[in-house]
Amino acid sequence: MRVMFVYGAFENLGIEYLSSVLKLNGHDTCLALDPLMFSDPFLTIRPVDRLFDYREELLREIIRYDPDVAAFSATSSYFRRAINIAGDIKRISPRTHIVFGGVHVSSVPEKVITSDCVDSLIVGEGEYAFLELVEALEKKKTRENIGNLWTKTGGSIIRNPPRPYIDDLDSLPFPDKDLYYSIIPGYAGGYTAIATRGCVNSCAYCSSPVMQALYPGQKKMRFRSVGNVISELSAAKKRYNFGRLRINDNIFTIDSEWLREFAEAYEKYIGVPVYCFTYPDYIDGDKVRYLKQINTYQVCLGVQSPIPSLRGDVLNRISLNSKTAEAVRLLKNNGIRCVTDVILGIPGETDEQLEETALYFNRLKPDRVCVFWLVYYPKLPIIDKALASGELSETQGRDIENNPYEAANTVINRRQAGKKLRYHWMILFSFLPRILFLLLVKTGFFRLLQGVDPSGISSFYTMLGRDRLDIPRMRYYTRYWHFTKKIVFSRMNIFRIRYGG
Repeated sequence: MRVMFVYGAFENLGIEYLSSVLKLNGHDTCLALDPLMFSDPFLTIRPVDRLFDYREELLREIIRYDPDVAAFSATSSYFRRAINIAGDIKRISPRTHIVFGGVHVSSVPEKVITSDCVDSLIVGEGEYAFLELVEALEKKKTRENIGNLWTKTGGSIIRNPPRPYIDDLDSLPFPDKDLYYSIIPGYAGGYTAIATRGCVNSCAYCSSPVMQALYPGQKKMRFRSVGNVISELSAAKKRYNFGRLRINDNIFTIDSEWLREFAEAYEKYIGVPVYCFTYPDYIDGDKVRYLKQINTYQVCLGVQSPIPSLRGDVLNRISLNSKTAEAVRLLKNNGIRCVTDVILGIPGETDEQLEETALYFNRLKPDRVCVFWLVYYPKLPIIDKALASGELSETQGRDIENNPYEAANTVINRRQAGKKLRYHWMILFSFLPRILFLLLVKTGFFRLLQGVDPSGISSFYTMLGRDRLDIPRMRYYTRYWHFTKKIVFSRMNIFRIRYGG
């Protein structure tokens, strides 16, 4: 069977694993990478977006490949565009089976399945459900007993129950990186991998609670063996000669013994600089030594809010500011760059709390603070908090499921957000010396920036700063350079798809 994945702009490890499983079982796979030039979650400029609109070329490539199955991994921010592309495919090639999967689908499958162009859904973990669907279509067999699959047949919808998690992650083939690298070769300079699946936390703004609800009573986290991860990285280093590694685990440092064993093997066989994510509660002296041993250049700590009532009662992140301060101190004292995340737009937050957040980061002095605005995605527990506080109306709550927002940085209350942008600027400037920072706050300097979007300045800082080692950020610029060249020199065959692999 010929399977074409359709996805927007960014590398997706889930798609790469799906592709590997299909190829291992004799199927052909390909990727139609939607460039989303000036129309992605982080940068949207509508007039320029129309100039760089590749949708016609994208559709032409899909039809030229003539897939038996077109598979869409849909985030909420990409869902509406994905549905439009799927509708075009179904109109031109009615025989192509359209499958949707991903977090948005797993959150609201009952909404997605009603779309006329959608034939099937994968709800939850997808590797073997998707393989069984493809083989059932190939052999014209029934689809009624495929766990995790919702499918239309005979005018009705079959909603199969979930199957258990894949317990042995080592049994999976390594992700199919060529799916992306064949389109944009510049991506091969950095490598992304995961050592675990899942998360022990159930943060109210994250998709983890949604996935955990699909698998009640099952492990919240599963680990690959150290040997399996090192084998993947060794093979990839030989094939692509990548110069840096991003480990995409939610909490990479959660298991001290696993990390110790990994550090010994990684130092011996891989050695390239590492970027990873963790939570302040899972940082201590031993773990920092292991991070140093694997040549970690940057760690992102999920802080989200230093205000205890917001962090615990609203976001459901149970930690102490003292743990965050100790984690930052340990990392910086060992020469590891420390980046922290913070969320603005939390239901019930006050101006006083936002100012205290900026003052907190000025005292904490991480190497960088990344500011994100809260996004309401379908079924997230924080939606109930927002409805209770009046941050969302009942109509807006329903719209989040029925009409997911196009931009990942959408803020529901734009007027209120405009006023709060001054606190975004305050946090960005929190690196300043304490006396100067307090002077700017007390003189009302940041009020002058109220309503001014700081995202352009933030991106410029990222481009010039040491964050240039972060793989997704560099790929952001690589993608723009690649497709800008294509539009200047040729709009034909822009995707460089290699068929039959």
